[in-house]
Amino acid sequence: MSHTVWGGAEDDGATVGDPSALFEQAVTAYVQGRFAITISHLRRLERAAAVGDAVVDARHAALRGTLAARAQNWTECCDWYERALAFSLPGDQACQQTLFCFDEDCTGSAGGLCGQCDRWFCPEHGAEREDGVARCGPCLDVALHNLVQAAVLADRVGTAVETLASWARTTNWGTAKALLACLAPEEAANLGEQADVLDSFAPDRRAALLLYRASRTLQPTDLEWACVPESGASDSPLPETHEWLRPWAALRLSRTGRHTEAWRVRYEEWLARPVDTAAVHALALTALRVFAGDAETDDQVREEAARQAIACWAMVLHSVSYWWELERHSGRSLTADERKAAADALTERIRQALRDDDRTAERPTADSLELAWEVELAVARRLPQVMEDALTPPDRGYDFSFGPGFLDLLSSAGGRWKDLVADVHSAVSEASGEGDEVGGRLEGLLSPEGHYLTLLEFGRFDDVITGIEAEGTARHGAQENDESLRGPRRVLGAALFARARAHVEARRWAAAIRDFEDAAANGVSLTGHEEEIGRAGVHAGFALYKNRAEVDWQAYVGLLERALAMAPHHEQLKRDLAVGCVHLGEQVQQRDAHDEARVRFARAHELDPSNELAVAALNAAETRSAERLLGRQIVFRLQEAIEILRGVLERDETSQSARRALADALYEHALNTAMNDDRAKALSLMREARSLSDPDSGHWRPGRGPKHDIATGLYERALPYDELDEDDLRETLDILAVARSYEVQPEISDTQVSVLADLVELLSANEKYDEAIALVRRCPRDVEDRSRLDMAVAEAYDRRARRHLDRGDNAAARSDTRSARTYASAHQLSLFQVDKADPLW
Repeated sequence: MSHTVWGGAEDDGATVGDPSALFEQAVTAYVQGRFAITISHLRRLERAAAVGDAVVDARHAALRGTLAARAQNWTECCDWYERALAFSLPGDQACQQTLFCFDEDCTGSAGGLCGQCDRWFCPEHGAEREDGVARCGPCLDVALHNLVQAAVLADRVGTAVETLASWARTTNWGTAKALLACLAPEEAANLGEQADVLDSFAPDRRAALLLYRASRTLQPTDLEWACVPESGASDSPLPETHEWLRPWAALRLSRTGRHTEAWRVRYEEWLARPVDTAAVHALALTALRVFAGDAETDDQVREEAARQAIACWAMVLHSVSYWWELERHSGRSLTADERKAAADALTERIRQALRDDDRTAERPTADSLELAWEVELAVARRLPQVMEDALTPPDRGYDFSFGPGFLDLLSSAGGRWKDLVADVHSAVSEASGEGDEVGGRLEGLLSPEGHYLTLLEFGRFDDVITGIEAEGTARHGAQENDESLRGPRRVLGAALFARARAHVEARRWAAAIRDFEDAAANGVSLTGHEEEIGRAGVHAGFALYKNRAEVDWQAYVGLLERALAMAPHHEQLKRDLAVGCVHLGEQVQQRDAHDEARVRFARAHELDPSNELAVAALNAAETRSAERLLGRQIVFRLQEAIEILRGVLERDETSQSARRALADALYEHALNTAMNDDRAKALSLMREARSLSDPDSGHWRPGRGPKHDIATGLYERALPYDELDEDDLRETLDILAVARSYEVQPEISDTQVSVLADLVELLSANEKYDEAIALVRRCPRDVEDRSRLDMAVAEAYDRRARRHLDRGDNAAARSDTRSARTYASAHQLSLFQVDKADPLW
């Protein structure tokens, strides 16, 4: 095969060598499958042609078109084949003559020279256009077939039609006429159709051409013909680049029952026009066929198709442009009632089909297809109201009747559609923030908890609560303040609150209280519903003790306490709870649980101060509690007992038992205060104690004052004492000294001297002579008989004198002896059994 170089006979090949040889190398590389080398050689020739060193002829263009088709670069393929079919030989070659046609069996005379292969052909085996471009039959057929295929795939049908028309007008070339009839029937109307030539095409190419013609003519016969699968055709409908042929390929697949394949094609078509109502409607129909079709289809595929059908049908039914198109195709306008009736009928049919499938698949309510359908409808119905002023629709059919499922589909389409979804959410959020009711409702429905909100609208509270609690179990371990928990908790609280109110209406009082509690725990404000909660608490309590022989007061009080925590100002509830606390206190008091009983009575009085039973029970319990505290004789509990008894008298000042107990407590407290050197307070407390006592009681001496009472009380407290316990003796002396400071009484003085004598004797026995002798200074002066003390002191001096003597301190010994003589008489000294020879005496 030679490569013609016009005007290049004297070229020395300095740039590309011999162009013909280089082209032959490119052809050889192509035959061997070395396509990169083929391209490299051809591009060298093209660069040489740009500077006039070579010419890109028809053979070169045809080979380039073939390589472009192999790379599926259909636009470039069209360009090269159009160039190949437009190239003509120079006049000096075209005028050459030969006797024979290239076809060995042909006996006709040759009249034309092929501009691609340089072969002569007769009128039966080739064609020549009006502009003088000639091609033999084989070159022309291959070029026309490849051009048409590339034009269909590259959306370059318009330019291909022009080329076909130029060849179809030749004398007898049927291939061009048949191809033109497929691509542009109106252009071929006067040229006739060569069906036999069309039937000779490969099945997949014939299907593509028929589909294209059907898309242009929309004739039923063409549609039927196009939608019948050809024998031997590939299972794959059409290459992805057949964008305008996808609807017809999907129709062909659907008519033959291959709904899943049709659905995939429809989805690809929808991706190219995501908001085109016609594309959405077609996808909705096909997806619904997959869902309702062959039972052997994979469950996951069926569910995916169902959710896609849900998203698309909701968009279509609420799309204004859909009804416009329906009216246009039907030829009559539809009233609002007719639209609603048609939409409701289809909506209900889809709902029933989804409900049946949910029941068969045993899906949880929260994940059901029927619920997804309801959510999609609710959002698609409301969204246009928010979007009217937020965004401007770019074209017809852009209705914004999107549900959450359709928004997800748009996000999956990516690009500007994902940005559109973000704009929709932003507009909804802005409307909600401005207080728009529809915007707020949409924001909730578009949230992850939107399906639960829809269930709430339908009153299916149990399904909401069960679903969210199940999800909470799945999220076990998340932090309480986790952001992901806020939405579910808010919806759960709303569901619990709504169910609680439903319980109230149905008079299920205890269940209502339980749900009100749980709703509050999930952040629901109960403000404004205290009366409703209080009424539920009152009736629930009544139900616990009505017609029962033994009432569980613990349960009664617990139930009403829970209700009161949510309705703290409900008066009837507080009164009923007070009665329950009194009964419960009496019940636990029988088990000797006095402290618990007192707490219950106190709670009853706190709830209803006017309840006489509560007052009496609390006073009796607190009086007994104070008496037990006084009986323990624990100083630090004395003040507690006094406060308790004061409270009792504030509630009932006539309580004699409380008055007596308080008088006793104040009496003891006054004595303790006197010991702490708080004289004024001690006298005040003793006066109060005297005022509380019965005047006829023999406990108090008439005509005596608080000083006498304190002195007497301390004297009585000092007795008895342990004569052999040094600490006890010292404490007794301290008490008696304080008692004498309030009032000097003979018995106090006598006891004080006696205690001093006992302590001096004990200290002397322990050889603590200095301390024992020093105690004599504490002897009261008004005492009449101190002989025992003097004798004890004399003995202490004597024993210390002997110790001095033993240590050799005669002077100190004689001094102590003289002191001993001042305290002891001669008779008393004889009691010491002193010998006359004793050096001290």
